[in-house]
Amino acid sequence: MKSRALIFVTVLGVVAIAAGWIYESRMRPGADTAELVIPDNIDYFMTNLNYRSIDANGRLDYEFSSRRLEHHPRDDISKIDRPALNIYRETDNWEVNAMLGELRHQDNRLWLREQVVMQKTGADSFEILTESIHFEPQQNMVSIDMAVLMRGKKVRIEAETALLDLAGKVYRLSGTRAVYFHEDI
Repeated sequence: MKSRALIFVTVLGVVAIAAGWIYESRMRPGADTAELVIPDNIDYFMTNLNYRSIDANGRLDYEFSSRRLEHHPRDDISKIDRPALNIYRETDNWEVNAMLGELRHQDNRLWLREQVVMQKTGADSFEILTESIHFEPQQNMVSIDMAVLMRGKKVRIEAETALLDLAGKVYRLSGTRAVYFHEDI
């Protein structure tokens, strides 16, 4: 009889301890147990991304880097945090930085926005400042559909829009105001 009572008391004690532990764990504030939020709208992400593209001749065409990239499969768009792009050409190279970006995979277009700075290096270096650009790597085209400022050693140009053919070195600007600084003056 005593052994049955001892087993009964032991089982009752284990049940009481388990019930108390379960009750205690449910009463704890949420700060102690952080929930892992798994987004359902991205299928992969990358951090500290560094991508290099080679042209048909085996030369480095462009480099792309970012702190974080998230791919959204429904739209087939990658959202980019702090994108940086280096475009390499025979005589002139370009460095492009922005706060945010989107890579549209269907048409291979890169959209950079917020504090976009494009710097052309080389003998006739200058920089372009704007809030939004579209870059099409296959066509070597950059389109800017909003206010743009171009600054060089001898020139300052403000434009409403711009279309830059990086391969042909043809820059089309609309609604411009320009100031040219001549050395002899």
